[in-house]
Amino acid sequence: MGIKEIYARRKLDKLVSKNHRQVVFPNVDKAKNIGVIWQPTQKQAFQYLKNYFNREQIIFRGFCVFEKITNPPQDTNTLTVKDLDFWGVPKNDKIDEFTSIKFEILLNIAMENNFALDYITALSKAQFKVGSLAGDKNYFDMNINIGENTDPMYLAKQQIFYLAQLNKK
Repeated sequence: MGIKEIYARRKLDKLVSKNHRQVVFPNVDKAKNIGVIWQPTQKQAFQYLKNYFNREQIIFRGFCVFEKITNPPQDTNTLTVKDLDFWGVPKNDKIDEFTSIKFEILLNIAMENNFALDYITALSKAQFKVGSLAGDKNYFDMNINIGENTDPMYLAKQQIFYLAQLNKK
């Protein structure tokens, strides 16, 4: 870990300590809004989740994090390398809207850890956060161990499965 990342992680820790939220176990059958953080390589899994939740008439919003210098469509739901400051911290104007939404469930389907994904997950006001990757700091309320399986579609299906299991009596 370089000095830039150490500084960025300390900055994130300070922001997280100020961010107070109440964890609420979700009822996936009654959820009204769901957010998903994803990377371009998980497009198929993102579409699967989008179709699944749209069938259930749930408000669904995604946020795509590009790790490489590419030229994706610039909109409020993407974060590129150009949207990071010198330290690798996402600029607030790009993530404020997404992180301020009080999603009932936030799904992170990224298969690789990176600071920008941790930053968005940690600062999200979501009531319940689900993911599979845990770094030094764990920002998820529920971690799903997918073992050596690196298929994002498998992770997406496991997230839906385990969320449904939380509500069975």
